[in-house]
Amino acid sequence: MQNKKIMPVVFTGHGSPMNAIGSNRARDGWKKMGLYLGKPQVIIALSAHWTTKGLMVRRSDTNPQINDMYGFPKELYQVHYEPNGSKAYADQALSLLGPGATVNNDWGIDHGVWTVLANMYPAADIPVVMISTNMAAGAEEQFAVGRKLAPLRKEGALIVASGNVVHNLALVNWDMTGGYTWATNFDTAIRDAIMAGDFKTPVNFTALPEARTAVPTTEHYYPLLAALGAANIEDKVTVWNEYQELGSMSMTSYLFEAK
Repeated sequence: MQNKKIMPVVFTGHGSPMNAIGSNRARDGWKKMGLYLGKPQVIIALSAHWTTKGLMVRRSDTNPQINDMYGFPKELYQVHYEPNGSKAYADQALSLLGPGATVNNDWGIDHGVWTVLANMYPAADIPVVMISTNMAAGAEEQFAVGRKLAPLRKEGALIVASGNVVHNLALVNWDMTGGYTWATNFDTAIRDAIMAGDFKTPVNFTALPEARTAVPTTEHYYPLLAALGAANIEDKVTVWNEYQELGSMSMTSYLFEAK
């Protein structure tokens, strides 16, 4: 599996499952990103929707699609996306993550991942290895997960973390096309820190004044920290899909590429 090219790291906001279909900014951005990146050997996917107590890796040749969303139009449930898995890359991930990580095949490829990948790589011909978001761990440990997985970038693996920098479902406004001021302020503070090579601020996000409202629960924010851990401070950083929607959700996404 040796591959001299250092693969990129992607963090993507996924937002509403409806972004997977129809005409919208998120979908346009995902399609463009897939074309830009080209085809990796494997995708290591960290999902905000596979939340566990403990760190878990799916080790299987298959990825059953999980429709973990309710009350949406029939058209959304007709999207079929079930790429193969890769036991070989799962074993590499497990080895890098160490004894704190275990195999768990109870989950599949959830909407935090398939809504994105169905647009980035619609042929579903790239194996995906799913890794959970460990809700028993804190921010520093989430960052460390990415650091441990970073060597896979040299093994042909595209690391894709899917969540949302700002995610407050209690304050969603379906009539808003942008974000509340507090959502924009938090999103901007995180962006400015990342662009300045300051990963400490995102890790210590609770110190930011809007943090309690922007991140009332951490499952959607933590994948960003894993992505930052997998990135190198010397990487070129590109911000894409940079906008807020529904008032209380940020779609801002990041690409980290070796220079």
